[in-house]
Amino acid sequence: MTQKKDNGSLIIEVTSDFVCPWCFIGEARLEKALKAVAPGMAVEYRWLPYELRPDQPKGGVDRQEYMAQRFGASRAKEMDAHMKELGEEEGIVFRHDLIKKSPNTRQAHRLNWWAAQKGKNIAPLVFKAYFSDGKDIGDDAVLAEIAAEAGLDAEKARAFLSSDEGTDAVVKLEEDVRARGVKSVPFIMIDNETIPGAETVETMSEVLRSAIGKREAA
Repeated sequence: MTQKKDNGSLIIEVTSDFVCPWCFIGEARLEKALKAVAPGMAVEYRWLPYELRPDQPKGGVDRQEYMAQRFGASRAKEMDAHMKELGEEEGIVFRHDLIKKSPNTRQAHRLNWWAAQKGKNIAPLVFKAYFSDGKDIGDDAVLAEIAAEAGLDAEKARAFLSSDEGTDAVVKLEEDVRARGVKSVPFIMIDNETIPGAETVETMSEVLRSAIGKREAA
């Protein structure tokens, strides 16, 4: 459950996976809703891990083959085209043609956890690296570059990724999320208000107004 902090920041929990296109869409829509409803409000994100493909090999698999096996080649192309259209509407770029691998996302979630301990929100950068730049976010070198882009020390990021630090914490966070009944992503919580899925900007705005209204009335 999200909690109010003494500093007055709006705490937003976002449960997602970095290979989920709807999570990228949902993040963009949430940002639009925040700018429309509460442009001056301080916001603190808490990104929670949810691995859609936890059994994916550590080195990932060929994305085109994986998508064809899972959905059929024709259906996979239709899905990518649809997400590209939706992305254009939200101001984000999907370049599925650049994506070579469908990665295991555990390392990306670990890095996200590590960055959060240092006060950095790198989730948007990870989404962009994968969906817009076609980078392999299962590769430690790529993740270290993302850390550097966020203003973190790349060498320290590499050292962290090569260790086991944070693994138990990430696993526990995911177990807690699943225990709460979350079965699909994105899943967003703003105080006690929930947004299941990548809802429209209008719907997210309504939820934000409700959450902010209840805060002000408390």
